[in-house]
This record gives sequence, C-alpha cells and structure tokens, in this order.
Amino acid sequence: MTKYVKVLDHKTSVKTISIIKEPSATELGLADFKFNPVFSVFDVGTIVPPIPLDNTTIAIMAGYNFELLQKEGVPTHYVGMVHDGELISAKDAIKEGLTPDTLRFKLVNVLKPRFADGRWDYSIFENPSVNNQVIPLELITRNKIGKSSSVWKRVARGEITLAELGIPEDIKPGDPLPKPPVLDFSTKYESEDRYFSPKVAQKLAYLSDGNFEILNGVTRNASQIMTAHAASVGFDREDGKVEQVTFVYEGERIFALGDCVCTWHEDRLLYKGQAISKQLIRDKIAAVNPAWKAEIDRAKDEANAKGVENWKTLINPAISYNSPSKEFFQAYNALARAATNKWIGSVLYLDDINLEQRIEEFKRVA
Repeated sequence: MTKYVKVLDHKTSVKTISIIKEPSATELGLADFKFNPVFSVFDVGTIVPPIPLDNTTIAIMAGYNFELLQKEGVPTHYVGMVHDGELISAKDAIKEGLTPDTLRFKLVNVLKPRFADGRWDYSIFENPSVNNQVIPLELITRNKIGKSSSVWKRVARGEITLAELGIPEDIKPGDPLPKPPVLDFSTKYESEDRYFSPKVAQKLAYLSDGNFEILNGVTRNASQIMTAHAASVGFDREDGKVEQVTFVYEGERIFALGDCVCTWHEDRLLYKGQAISKQLIRDKIAAVNPAWKAEIDRAKDEANAKGVENWKTLINPAISYNSPSKEFFQAYNALARAATNKWIGSVLYLDDINLEQRIEEFKRVA
C-alpha cells in the first residue's frame, strides 16, 4: 500500500491530492490525484449530485491522452495510473478492463498571487525561491468559438474584440477559425476566471519572451495532437484548456503539461453535433437554478466593482441551490462512458457501447 505524507482536499476541485513525496525548492515531488464522484461549476466549489458522478471516465481519458502525448514527445507531469495501490499504464488498464479513478503525477511547488489593496499581486513569480512550480495561468486553445464559449460574453461586455484574439470579426458561433488554435489566457488562482491578453499573461507569470514562446509552443502542439485524435475517432474539438508546470532538468528549463488534458471536464467536444462535456452539467444547473446562477453573476460583478477578493462573501444565502434529477446524472454518466469507449477505441464500459443511443437517451432528460 502506498504511504502518503499528506492528503489535500480543495473545495473547488473534484480531486483529492495524496502526496507521496513533497517537492523541495530544487527537486520534484510525487502525488496521486484521485477523482471524486462530484462536480464543480461556476467557481462555487464541489457539488454532490444525487448519484455518484462517474469520474473514472475523466481519469481514463486523461491517462490515455497523456500517454498519447508523451509518445509524440510532449513533456508532461504524468507518471501513470494507480489501481489497488499499484502503478499501471492507461494502456494496460484498458486492456485488462480496469477503470482506475487515480493518476500519479510528478509534483511541483504551488506559488500563489497575493490579494492586496483591491488587486492581485503576482510579484512572487518574479524571483521565485524554487526552481519548480505551477504556472499561474490557464492556457486555452480555440479551434472554434462555440455558442457557449465565454468569448461571446466578453465581446458583448466590451472586454475584448475578436480582432484582439486574431479572429475575423464576421466569425459566427461554431465556425472553424482560420488559423487554429487561437491561444487565450485566464487566471488559475483567483476566485473566478479572469481573462487577459498574451502580453498581460506573460507579464503576470514573469516569463521571458523565449520561455513564453516555449510555453505557448507546448500548448499549441498538445492541442493539435488532441484535435487530430478527436477527428480520427469522430469528435469535433471546439476548444480546450490546459495547465503547465515548469522545472529544471539536467540544467535545462522544462515546461510540461500539468493537471489533466482533453477530458470531458477540460474541453468542449462534440459527436455528430451533440456536445459531450461538463458544459452539459453547467447548462442544466443554470436552467434548474436561474435565480441562484443570477445571484452568482451579480456577486461576481459586485466583487469586481468593489475590489473584493472573494465574491462568495457577497452571496445572498437565502437563494438556494436545487439539484437536477437523478435521471439526468444517470444519463450523463452513461453518455460519458459511451463517449470514453469511443475516444479510447476500446469497449471498457461494457454497458455503454452505443454512443448514438446514449445521446438520444440524454436528450430526453437534458
């Protein structure tokens, strides 16, 4: 049995992080990331559904994709999957019909920006005291701007123009972009997503021109590989989100993919026009809870206007959350399992073979 020195649960993450070896200022650590049967939406933290959410699909998909990317030479922090305490590759887990919910990763230090005087201060990244750390950005790659993309809301609010993203002004939702992927950047450690230009992203992370280009190169390369694989198994990949870590190996600064890559939680994927992603849960939650969702948006706007660090302190507790039905989550689980079978090219989830059938069943409760 694996011995852990520390176990971390984050209120906004579906993962439990069990640390085998803490990272030092100069050496990488090691940890297991276990996917819990819950979900997180709208930055509110984890929510427990009426039945367990089958996040083994996320673990399997992440392990499969990391191994595919590593085979193509993309650096990652992935070590393998964990089943009954033993390390196993995703390839072997699939071959043996196993569905582990845990992945093992190289672990780096986490440095976080400080909130002071109504703004976020990223100066800790200027001269970090460690040589391995998480990059404080979420890196988004866009092949299309789907109708549910945050880009349209940002454009409507006047926060950005399509031209600033390098996108033609006459593009319509779902149209292929002329030179995919288009890179976009958002926050990782703030209390809600905040988007900014490449220039601001580089400045906040205190990256040199050369290192910023390496970071972007890893992101683009991974995106292109994932998009090509998606197409090869019948999926349309609209956009995706990755995180990266950096460390020094044999005297060289390395940028590597962190967290998870191209799963139903990180990316927007469609199969024959049907979206298959966590966006389905977001949409259902918003439809069932219009007042609750509106209050979240209002509190975020107020926090931004007043320079308040945590928008959750401004929420009206009288507006309660109501869960979608058990039938909705049953259909979502079946949809994700069938889609995972299709993605990995193997029948791992024996009860969910027919993806088209699962799509039709999901539509009836969506």
